Amino acid sequence: MTFTTVFDVSQQGYQAADSAFGLIFVAMGTMLVFRPALMQGLMKGGLQGKVPQVFSWCFLIFSLLWTTIVFTATFSEYLSVTSDLREGRYSIVEGPVEDFVPMPFAGHPMESFTVGGHRFSYSDYLGTSGFHNTASHGGPIRQGLYVRISYSGNLILRLEIDGRQISSED
Repeated sequence: MTFTTVFDVSQQGYQAADSAFGLIFVAMGTMLVFRPALMQGLMKGGLQGKVPQVFSWCFLIFSLLWTTIVFTATFSEYLSVTSDLREGRYSIVEGPVEDFVPMPFAGHPMESFTVGGHRFSYSDYLGTSGFHNTASHGGPIRQGLYVRISYSGNLILRLEIDGRQISSED
C-alpha cells in the first residue's frame, strides 16, 4: 500500500498566530501607557486622577504576560513534538477511520474519529502543533478513509492517506 503524507508537523513549521494575536494587545497597551492623551480621549471626562494610568499599565502588563505564556506554551509544544517525530518517540496506528464525528463549521464540539481503537479529537480553533484541520474547513478526514497516523498521546504528528483513495477522489 502506498501512502501520501497530507500532514507532517516537522514540515508544517511553527504556527505563531495565537501568540502573534497577543501582540495586537501589547501594541494597544503600549500606546495607552506612552500616549496618555489617548486614554484621556477614550474616557471623555469619565475617570480622573491615576485610574487611567493604572489601567493602562495593568492592560500592558497583562497583555505582555498573556502573549509570553501563549508563545512559550505553543513553541515548546512545537519543539517537543518535532523532536519526538525526528527521534522516533511516537506510536503508529493504521486502518480505516471509524466513528467519525465532524466538527460543525462554527465549532463545538471537536471533530473526532477512531482508528485501530485509538480515539483522536481536534479543532481548528485550538492552537496546537498537531493536525487540526477539520472536515468542515477543508480537512481530509472522513468515514472509512484508510489512514496511517503517527501520534503522541492525542496529538497527530503525521497523517498519511492511502494513495489509491486520494487519486480516486480527484
